[in-house]
Amino acid sequence: MSTQVQFLNVLNTIGGNVVSFTEGNTRLVMDFGVNFAPAETPTGDLLADGTLPALPDLLTDVESDKTTTIFVSHLHLDHMGALKYLTKLTDVYMSQASADLYHVLTELGTESAPNATIKVIPFETPMMFGDFEVTFFETDHDARGAAAIRVRDGVHTFVHSGDVRLDGPHPERVNHWADILREAHIDLFLLEGTEFSFDADDEKEHVRHTEMSLQQDFGQILDEHHQLVVINPYERNIDRLEALQNTARLHGREILWDKQFATIMRAMGVADVKEIDWEAALARPHHYVIQNHFNQLHDLDQFDGQFVYLHMNGEPLGEYDPRFAELQAYLDANHVELQRLCASGHAKPEDLVALAQHVNAQKTVTWHSFKPEKEAEALRKVGLNVYLPTKGETLAY
Repeated sequence: MSTQVQFLNVLNTIGGNVVSFTEGNTRLVMDFGVNFAPAETPTGDLLADGTLPALPDLLTDVESDKTTTIFVSHLHLDHMGALKYLTKLTDVYMSQASADLYHVLTELGTESAPNATIKVIPFETPMMFGDFEVTFFETDHDARGAAAIRVRDGVHTFVHSGDVRLDGPHPERVNHWADILREAHIDLFLLEGTEFSFDADDEKEHVRHTEMSLQQDFGQILDEHHQLVVINPYERNIDRLEALQNTARLHGREILWDKQFATIMRAMGVADVKEIDWEAALARPHHYVIQNHFNQLHDLDQFDGQFVYLHMNGEPLGEYDPRFAELQAYLDANHVELQRLCASGHAKPEDLVALAQHVNAQKTVTWHSFKPEKEAEALRKVGLNVYLPTKGETLAY
């Protein structure tokens, strides 16, 4: 009996990339995300326009003889945001850290997927699902608990890179699983290519920060400005939030967090988290850093534009989001410069090429990119066998 590898959604997007591995009645689905799905849009429409993966038996009342298990590489929406659309009880495996974060997000009402039965798969502990063996490897991404995933069917080995970077705090994690995979003679390597999406001239004077250089620049900004500093980070990047708090204290400041951020951080083990105290912040603005979510933007009115604003990968993330224009307009009206202090969770193009070369799979699929063909060209130039499947295509092994 052969393994059927099916690509269930488009490949030329950043996120929402879903693949299944099927043998007999056993089906494994890797990641279950969406790019953008308006809450009011019916599920049928989201299936029809390709926003949701082509799995009607999981998302509608269509029946199937397949036993399906979903695996989530990390807890970003573009990799797990479709869980809320499940119509049937389905086991969903993720790392312990991802499960912990999912639990607190559920308690806060940020996430809700009543038909997703969350289960934990420990790192480097193979688990059997039918005739498939699945192993999670801890990796480096801007999400705690992120994983690369290996699937074996007894004859062939398949690998889903998940989202990955090599200039983050833990390149040794990536090097570790890459070394293991190189020895395993991988048949199919699904490799993300986010950073191939952008041309060198897409952003003028673009500076690529690492998590480490971001903290250094944050500390320098705190020293240079004797006024309130406002930050807009992403609530799911726990490691960065903890690092920001530590950096602020090293430079004589205290970060004040809104209730949602504070609840998440405490649940994820961050110590001594302080919630926003507006009276204290108004009395000694130079002593504090305020975390501000876009939804609470007007809380800053009371400071009459006397603050520094640092955008740190929070919402809205970029110009493609209509709310970004609102953010820019608000800051312009208050004569406050929007300063970007961001770090990517994705590997540089040259690092992706080096990673693919090291793994040296029989076949590499490039996806999770607006320009997967650009990554494919780069890999072919170094002698790798690259394949660009189409949506719905099935490879038989």
